[in-house]
Amino acid sequence: MSLESDVFNNEPFGPIAAIRGFDTLEEAIAEANRLPFGLAGYAFTKSFRNVHLLSQQMEVGMLWINQPAAPWPEMPFGGVKDSGYGSEGGPEAMEGYLVTKAVSVMAV
Repeated sequence: MSLESDVFNNEPFGPIAAIRGFDTLEEAIAEANRLPFGLAGYAFTKSFRNVHLLSQQMEVGMLWINQPAAPWPEMPFGGVKDSGYGSEGGPEAMEGYLVTKAVSVMAV
C-alpha cells in the first residue's frame, strides 16, 4: 500500500491489517511514530533485541508483540498523543483518584 493511503495517515478503528515493508526496524518505528496518534501498536518478531527496541521507542499506549490485541481486566487500556491521555483498567486507572504526598522525616 502507498504511504499516502488513508490507513497510514488516520487512526483506523476496527479490525484492519495494513502491511508495509521496511528495510530496518528503526525505519519502521520512525514511520509508526510520525503521526499524532498512539493508541496501539502491533509487531511480530523472533528477536528479543527487537522486542526491547519496540517497547522503548514505540509511542503507543499499548503494544502487542507476536499476538493479537487481547486486553485483560488487569491490564491498563489507553493511548498517548492524540489517542488519549491516561489509562482505564489496571492499577493505573486509580491514579486519577489518588493524591500523592511525599513525606521526608529526619530524626531529631
